[in-house]
Amino acid sequence: MPVVNINNLGKSFGAERIFSGISFQVEPQDRIGLVGPNGAGKSTLLNILAKREEPDEGSIALARNTRLGYLTQVTDFHAENTLRAELLSVFAQARAWERELGELAIEIASVQDDPVRYEKLLRRYDQLQLMHEHAGGYTYENRVEQVMDGLEFTREQQESPVMQLSGGQQTRAALGKLLLQEPEVLLLDEPTNHLDLATLEWLEGYLTAWHGAMVIVAHDRYFLDKVVTRTIELAFGRIEEYPGNYTKYLSLREERMEQRRREYEAQQAYIAHTEEFIRKYKAGQRSREARGRQTLLNRMDRVERPQDMPEMHFEFTPVNDSGTIVIETHKLTVGYRAKGEHSTAEMPEDKVLVQVPELELLRGDRVGLLGPNGAGKTTLLRTLIGELPPLNGHVNIGRSVRVGYYSQTHSGLDMERTIVDEIRQVSALSEEGARSLLGRFLFSGDDVFKPIGKLSGGERSRVALAKLTLQGPNLMILDEPTNHLDLQSRQFLEEILSEFEGSLLFVSHDRYFIDSLATRIWAIEDGVLNAYQGNYTEYRQRRQQSALNAASASTPAKTVVAKSQPAKAVPANKGNKKGSKEKVRTLEAVERDVEKAEAQVKSLEDALSQAALEGNAEQLTQLSAEYEEAKARLDVLLAEWEQLADMAS
Repeated sequence: MPVVNINNLGKSFGAERIFSGISFQVEPQDRIGLVGPNGAGKSTLLNILAKREEPDEGSIALARNTRLGYLTQVTDFHAENTLRAELLSVFAQARAWERELGELAIEIASVQDDPVRYEKLLRRYDQLQLMHEHAGGYTYENRVEQVMDGLEFTREQQESPVMQLSGGQQTRAALGKLLLQEPEVLLLDEPTNHLDLATLEWLEGYLTAWHGAMVIVAHDRYFLDKVVTRTIELAFGRIEEYPGNYTKYLSLREERMEQRRREYEAQQAYIAHTEEFIRKYKAGQRSREARGRQTLLNRMDRVERPQDMPEMHFEFTPVNDSGTIVIETHKLTVGYRAKGEHSTAEMPEDKVLVQVPELELLRGDRVGLLGPNGAGKTTLLRTLIGELPPLNGHVNIGRSVRVGYYSQTHSGLDMERTIVDEIRQVSALSEEGARSLLGRFLFSGDDVFKPIGKLSGGERSRVALAKLTLQGPNLMILDEPTNHLDLQSRQFLEEILSEFEGSLLFVSHDRYFIDSLATRIWAIEDGVLNAYQGNYTEYRQRRQQSALNAASASTPAKTVVAKSQPAKAVPANKGNKKGSKEKVRTLEAVERDVEKAEAQVKSLEDALSQAALEGNAEQLTQLSAEYEEAKARLDVLLAEWEQLADMAS
């Protein structure tokens, strides 16, 4: 039985029809990916499902006792709240009842001489206490603690203003609020926005284990493939459903579109043939047959011309080749100076973000720059192109290098100019030529006269890309170029960049994008930039193998422990001489070994969790054996420690 039934929804904004005739059902454990071009109405549809907007027509029916949890693109936290207070706000009603119960208890104690009043207050108290208990009034504080700890917020972050958290941390906080509401259906609008790769993988694991239903709008193909089992496309004002994840949807959609093209072309050929027959014989001996065919033609159900989503059409062409060495660094330290554009009263000293070893970026290299949010990726890019001075060392730009820089904040765009004027500022194009160019970036008609400041994020991204094509760079440095682009535009950008004949250095959280383009990875790890060969998948596999090797190296070859037998203290050394006494290890030495063993167990637990998320059966088998050995070793050491502690006391 469906938990949500959507029937014939329609929505317009003014004279613009967004969608109509939208009907589908959400089953109890559905994992629906809602996809489609920017502006198709995906967020509007989620708002309607969440009862934040009203449809112009149609209805939504929820199964009895079904609760919806909605994660919007923009968090609606109260600026004055700490993270703890924001999560406690989920239980505002229970806390209000709690306060009322306290007030009632005082009032009841004061009216014991008035039996009527006393009885009335007592009934209210009993009723309120039952509602308070049913709403989790006696457990909510503990649940909030568990959720904050589970989402890996430190004690300091829990007591800090929620608006001071990073974008990714705010997304996790919003998810925490949803968890506490315990909804049967999750509505998630771009949950991957602002998340670094580690947090993205955490979110994938969490949603994969979620037992309820969900409807997700996301532009991350890797994420959709991991989480989604059913795909609904919203385009051209209507929906189409496909079984499977995003990759399966692409395959099925292409088959469906090809079938429709064949049907349309076959019918058009039949219509043309029939019309030619009618024209030829309508006045002759076969006029009766011609009229019959005209009647059939008039009654025919016409197959619509298949509509496909518009695509951008452009390319990046370097005006010249660079030298062999494109960028090289020497003893480079990246960060912010105490007296600089990012300086504050709280930063009296230079803030170091990244230490960079001697690095070279060579002609033809395609480097993906990775690192957690706040690690200094954008700062490093700006330092390499000379926008920020290094704290130490220096950067050399190679011979004949022509740099094209794409800023994730679109800082190179003038918000006061129109789109067409912005293009003409960096080219000798006429207005007609600029409009022709912009047509390849899906700007048509009077759209080209819109001010940059009035555009959506996706539209600004397309303007920035259009400017980049006019610069003819042979080195492109791109900071989150896929942000704000819909899925189809991301795929097209991948294809264009894969054909780019220059060098590429880019930051992205889109793992498909990184995998398809990167031949090298620069990863900021614990404040140091490390270089790796290969794409993201190869980098990740290499890191996992390194973790496995480290765990194996610190694991004894064989440790067999009979759990029913108490462990004995282990002699530190056995003398070679007859009659030498065994020297029992000290308590401090055993404590050090216990700490090392606990760290190893924790490392193996993390590796097991990662292997489980990826469904890697071979790694799971190997890690499970190593984990059991490590746990057995820890049990031996703990028993030894207890024996020595008893002896010391």
